[in-house]
Amino acid sequence: MISDLDKTLENLFQLEFGTTLPFDLSFAIPDKNFAPISKTRNTLNCYLYEIIEDRELRSVDPVLHRNANGTIDKVLPPARIKLSYCITAWSPAQPTPGGEPQLDEHTLLSQVLLVLLKYPLLPERVLAGELTNQVPPPTMIVMPDTSKATSDFWSAIGGQLRPSLDYKVTIAMQYQTPTTGPMVTTIVTSIGGEGPFFTIGGSVRDSNTPPKALVSAWVRVNETGQMYVTDENGYFLVDRIGGGKYTLTVRAVGFKEGSRSINVPQPDGLYDVNLTPL
Repeated sequence: MISDLDKTLENLFQLEFGTTLPFDLSFAIPDKNFAPISKTRNTLNCYLYEIIEDRELRSVDPVLHRNANGTIDKVLPPARIKLSYCITAWSPAQPTPGGEPQLDEHTLLSQVLLVLLKYPLLPERVLAGELTNQVPPPTMIVMPDTSKATSDFWSAIGGQLRPSLDYKVTIAMQYQTPTTGPMVTTIVTSIGGEGPFFTIGGSVRDSNTPPKALVSAWVRVNETGQMYVTDENGYFLVDRIGGGKYTLTVRAVGFKEGSRSINVPQPDGLYDVNLTPL
């Protein structure tokens, strides 16, 4: 996945500077032995110097995806990994005629800085490998790392102090396999000592055999006024409802209005409603 990010950065630069980059691109350590790749072009070096988990972005709540067969995919949240790059520009032995090597380097750094500031989110079209269609998408920021002294960094790698950009990208790393199980139709919660409250789930289908899911059906809890709409698989959820007896009224285009009495919690755990075509 880390090498995919390197390729993604290359794709981003190609998006902005052209498929044939006007500079050489390197990911090597910029120590005292580092030198531009060629003698005629500037080298942009993106050195990955730190990989840490961003605990501030950690989430513990799983994401639930309901399937057409009534099962639930439980996807545990990914780890959020922050990767930090030190980006430097290196002029070749033959700088731009009439100029100094430092001016070439400063010009390239300025151009790259404008590109990186332009994209707080890495655009989908440049994502490579496992970063493709990642949720949440990779985010990035260019900023000085005030927790570290720049001189300490260069001393640690045995290099010479030089202008650099501190560039950080946060990616999602899925490290646990999603699980699939039956849909839970009743969940009990307590809020601030009040309750218990329930979240109940059911489906709306037609009366045919086999029944078909009804999308965008309207579900109302008469006693509380709560209203919900079924999803693309015909499912609905009623949240934060107290225990007791209720009546569900259900409507869908092309079907007769339906209703059913329920107890919360329902002994059989079923809150489904079938509608008859007009």
